[in-house]
Amino acid sequence: AVVSTQSGHYGRADGKLPVNHPIIYQLQDVFNLLPNLNVPDLMKAFTVKTNDQNLVMYTASIIRAVIALHSLINNKTTNRAAEKEGSKKIEVEKEDKEEKEKDTKEDSNKKEVKS
Repeated sequence: AVVSTQSGHYGRADGKLPVNHPIIYQLQDVFNLLPNLNVPDLMKAFTVKTNDQNLVMYTASIIRAVIALHSLINNKTTNRAAEKEGSKKIEVEKEDKEEKEKDTKEDSNKKEVKS
């Protein structure tokens, strides 16, 4: 079954089938309707248009990168400020804790002296 199928495909590729003229006419019409791209003015216009589009894409990518870097720098400064505040809060909390411990020690010492 496989051999007969393959021989059928090879028969089509060898040119044993008749030419389908309506398809050939359609292809000929399609190729005749294509514009002539070898005109210098048309080539220059395509080049200018392509260069303009590439310039817009390049500018947009640069702007996007600058905005991303700006956001990154803002985020970094915010994180540093938060770290500084956090370390200050921790220091203040330690100082408060030490003061409370001193106060409780002093209070306990005063109670012992009174007793």
